[in-house]
Amino acid sequence: MPASLYQPLYFIIVAFFCMMVAFRYISSPSYALQMEKHDMLLPLSLCVFLIFWLGFRPISGTYFGDTANYALEYSMLDTQNAMGINWKSEWLWALTMLLCKSTGFSVSIFFTLVEAGYILFAFWAAKRFLPSNPLIGTLFVFSSLMFYNFGVNGLRNGVACSIILVAFSYFLDNKYWFALVLAIVALGFHRSVFLPIVAIIVSRYFIKDFKLSVYFWMACIFISLIVGGSIANFFASLGFDDRMNSYLSNDYEDSFSSIGFRWDFLLYSTPPIVLGWYILVHKKIKDDWFRILCMTYVICNAFWVLVIRVAFTNRFAYLSWFMYPILIAYPIINLPIWKDQDKKIGMILACYCGFTLFMQLIIW
Repeated sequence: MPASLYQPLYFIIVAFFCMMVAFRYISSPSYALQMEKHDMLLPLSLCVFLIFWLGFRPISGTYFGDTANYALEYSMLDTQNAMGINWKSEWLWALTMLLCKSTGFSVSIFFTLVEAGYILFAFWAAKRFLPSNPLIGTLFVFSSLMFYNFGVNGLRNGVACSIILVAFSYFLDNKYWFALVLAIVALGFHRSVFLPIVAIIVSRYFIKDFKLSVYFWMACIFISLIVGGSIANFFASLGFDDRMNSYLSNDYEDSFSSIGFRWDFLLYSTPPIVLGWYILVHKKIKDDWFRILCMTYVICNAFWVLVIRVAFTNRFAYLSWFMYPILIAYPIINLPIWKDQDKKIGMILACYCGFTLFMQLIIW
């Protein structure tokens, strides 16, 4: 299949399932479907299809971004010189490449294994956070604005964020040792997930008022507007991510995430915060999992706001955006918010998917 067809076909396929489910919920007169338990056959089948379809995609830097770079790195990997690999950085990613290359796997099989990790961990997270309705959770995840991009472009970041989302579910469930193991695995794929790890610890044990996290986020917007790029330079000097130094250069001025204050990205980041405020502050619904997740999202997004001017700012924004679909799906499925909740679920899913289609197929 031509590489140019992958993106539109992906979103058409996902939109088909989203709209079928959305219309079923919109037709419901109450909240009966919200309480209904769904099996895992359909979402799991969709996962398996996407794993092999995306895994065996053509090697194209034009349509799949860093896919071409990863393929070149994989082809040039010397399995006899394992000590030449940088084990201090993303060591688990390096080890995965080394094992696959040593086994004789083609680059397509390697990408398929990466997709399996990315997609199945995301599905696992959806099942953990929405045990009665993994289908809705999976559809929200797959129809997210950046899910496809980080499945074929920012691979390491995508895999790490999927794993850390599962780790969050076990951390909130007080299964700390398993959460710790998953967190170490995620860090082995991409060190940047250290930020959400710290954020969820702060949200659970130190700052327990959701309103304070929102005020902090608003303060960061003000600081970023006033101080400008010096904040990004400061974080780059801390060595949080070696790639940040290159992103600060002018070489990326024409990139997808152009340098400057991204009001459009900030606007996109706002709905989960507004929903959290509506549920936790306005409706006064108490749910510790949702509160902690919301605060974790807000803290991570606040960090991104401070470095919003760097090139490829979407990669830093993804350190909060990977929680986006769960933050939308979790409350509308698990919490009693409206009397006609089925209709609201269907409308939110349709709008969520529709926005992604509009952005991916028309704007970008």
